[in-house]
Amino acid sequence: MLTVDAEGKIARANAAARRMLGFTSDSPEGDPVEQYVPLLARLHETSEDVKLTQTTVEASGKRRDGEPFFAQAWVSSYQAASGPCLAVILLDVTEQVRDREESGLKQLLSNSRIVAGAVSHELRNLAAAAAVLHHNVRKTASFGENTDFQALGTVIDTALKIASTELSDASEESLEGLDVGDLIQELRTIISPSLEEAGIKSHWEIHQGLPTVRADRSGLLQVFLNLAKNSTSALQDRYDGQISIAVYEISGTVVIRISDNGPGISSAERLFQPFQPGATSTGLGLFVSRAMIRTFGGELHHRQQPGDCSFIVELPIMARR
Repeated sequence: MLTVDAEGKIARANAAARRMLGFTSDSPEGDPVEQYVPLLARLHETSEDVKLTQTTVEASGKRRDGEPFFAQAWVSSYQAASGPCLAVILLDVTEQVRDREESGLKQLLSNSRIVAGAVSHELRNLAAAAAVLHHNVRKTASFGENTDFQALGTVIDTALKIASTELSDASEESLEGLDVGDLIQELRTIISPSLEEAGIKSHWEIHQGLPTVRADRSGLLQVFLNLAKNSTSALQDRYDGQISIAVYEISGTVVIRISDNGPGISSAERLFQPFQPGATSTGLGLFVSRAMIRTFGGELHHRQQPGDCSFIVELPIMARR
């Protein structure tokens, strides 16, 4: 439990709150609450205009040593002589969030709309190529009047129409400005314990002040988790395994690079094809991940050289207002 005074500073923090924020002997009292839980600072500003009564929120925070965590917060505002203040109950739910998100990829793959959309994309490419070939062959006199050949043309046209029909995307309505830097910090919180347990070192480079992108938060997080999981699997037998994750802006695009120093991928040319031989689970992880990124107007690439295997996500930034 803690309180926030009229200046946005932590006025009181009980022993449990001090431990949660990473204090052992001294206290965060007197420090700006934004330093630890930025959302509480924004709620404090809101409380000047709206009285908050038992408001419940989920918030990401940062302990004294910089370690990120997730919390549920019950917030109420009250008026003191110095101005509006907050009373807050914080519950650390980091482990619950990790468990929830780590199971998310399986849920993503079971989402028939996403898989169907990805297959539709591949079918559209094949049908378009078949349509061009059919058109060229039709110019041959011996085929032009053949009823079987005409029927084949009807089948190709039908397949092309079906594949070109855009599937209803329920997530389209929820696509909004997303701070990828914040999302990568969330990814860091989720995967860091498992990396440490596996003896894998991680390096994070997250540029500040990144522009927002238009993407679904949950879907994009699942893509990052899948890519990070692939890198972790590639490093299982290495004593010097290392994963590097960098986020930066370049040429109107936010770029996320997830790299590892594993052995690389032997059949890179078939990497994004579905149902890969020898793949774990359904063999759809990268196939669906790329399809998801493309629904956001972005692209997923693979690059590798000796000692470095990288997956690169490119997302177009939203127009600045």
